Amino acid sequence: IIMSRSPEEARNWIKKNVDNHMNWEVMQDALRLSRQDLILYLQDNPHLFPVYLRIHYQDVQNLIQSRLARLSGKAYTDKDSVNEWIKHLTNEGFDVLFDVNDKGAVKRFILAWVSQWQLPILQRQDEVCIDSTHKTCVSFIDNRDCYLFTIICKNSDTKKGCPVGFMITNSE
Repeated sequence: IIMSRSPEEARNWIKKNVDNHMNWEVMQDALRLSRQDLILYLQDNPHLFPVYLRIHYQDVQNLIQSRLARLSGKAYTDKDSVNEWIKHLTNEGFDVLFDVNDKGAVKRFILAWVSQWQLPILQRQDEVCIDSTHKTCVSFIDNRDCYLFTIICKNSDTKKGCPVGFMITNSE
């Protein structure tokens, strides 16, 4: 956002709202002026273009993405960050599986984790569903697209899906 063409006032407003976990839709609602408010603004400032009209979607998205990258990256390199996340999850009591198969033409990895509250739910299920989300990140091994798999069980009380495990891999 430093390189943005938006005025400093707009950049500061975007930063403040991203820091308050607002997304673009919420910010759009906050930026809307009624027709009467806009007329009043233009009467008081006939030569000023309203700053809120200069806030662009891409500026908001860029700031959100950079904030998420800072929060999710635990180290400078992706490989070190993955190792730091594995340590963190293990210290928090998660069961973690991490394996890298770098033999052969195609290098593959798998990182899977399940929390202590999810494990008993998973173990007593007869059926599970797996949802795959494509292109969630890029492999630290070979820069190929990765996939996030979510294991979901049906909650017997609410009859709704409950996520009980996660896996990231660069191979379907």
